[in-house]
Amino acid sequence: MRLTILLVMALTIQSLLFAQIPNNGINLTGMERTWDKPSFHSKAIISQLKELQRFGYTSVRLPLAVDYLLHTDQRFLRELRKVVRYTESQDLILILAYFDHQLAEDQLDLKVLKLQENWIAILKSLDGNLSNIYLELVNEPQLSPNTWHSVVPDLVESIRKVSPNIPLILGATNFNSLFELSRMKPWDLDRIIYTFHYYEPFLYTHQGTAWTGPQNSTKGIPYPFAAEAMPVLSPQARGTAGEINYRDYALTGNRIAMEDKIGQISQWAKQHQVVLWCTEFGVTVNSDPKSRQNYLLDLNQVLQNHGIPGFIWEWEGNFGVKELNLPLR
Repeated sequence: MRLTILLVMALTIQSLLFAQIPNNGINLTGMERTWDKPSFHSKAIISQLKELQRFGYTSVRLPLAVDYLLHTDQRFLRELRKVVRYTESQDLILILAYFDHQLAEDQLDLKVLKLQENWIAILKSLDGNLSNIYLELVNEPQLSPNTWHSVVPDLVESIRKVSPNIPLILGATNFNSLFELSRMKPWDLDRIIYTFHYYEPFLYTHQGTAWTGPQNSTKGIPYPFAAEAMPVLSPQARGTAGEINYRDYALTGNRIAMEDKIGQISQWAKQHQVVLWCTEFGVTVNSDPKSRQNYLLDLNQVLQNHGIPGFIWEWEGNFGVKELNLPLR
């Protein structure tokens, strides 16, 4: 009984620290795509935010190629301030997520220093307009788990010197893997939100996406699994992980499998008394609309059942949900 009371007290304290708990949110993408050479225009971003508001979204994650924008767009910081002021005036939760960090074991100290300098430049520019802002310090870090765990405290300390109270979002290595996160000991740091990305089963969510290679070349995969509706395995997928994933899809392509995986990371968060969000989940437009709807509604419900706010990837793009008009808020 005493342990239960202590756990409830700890979770209540966490809730007070993060009074703005988001409803299900959306990723507003485009500014992370360095290959498109983006320019940050506040009018265009605010117009998109207004569209999201009309659809009922009150929480937005904004992926940013921070280093690229800081060094190629002289107006970036000024334009970002305008966007932040707008979201503050509208009580919109806004996550700024750093995408082009290029963290790697090679020249790690220099790359961490650049990351710190860029975040500090943004924070000093915003100059206190941070009541609704969260920073996702590094999107999908690709360091060894031990290296990443050792890097974070100094990174957070440098941010705290500029903005002591701003909530920070951190995930595990291996593309913000929930499995890596479940094996990780939380940092001894305050005002941290832990995140994971969910694209399981990969065979379904990334079917037909060229950038993931032959393993996902099989298209027409339904959700949930239905034997009579399954396509033939693509010849290109033979001998790859996609062949194994195809074989196992009867077990993984359903809500029970979702509940199992999300339940594990939810239990980890409760055990360690930390706040947990899912800042990315989604399905490629290569899947048929009905299956996409089934998947997103199932996952949304599972996240809600565990009290985990989720942010769909994405509004417009290869995973865009704009045309689906799903009731996920």
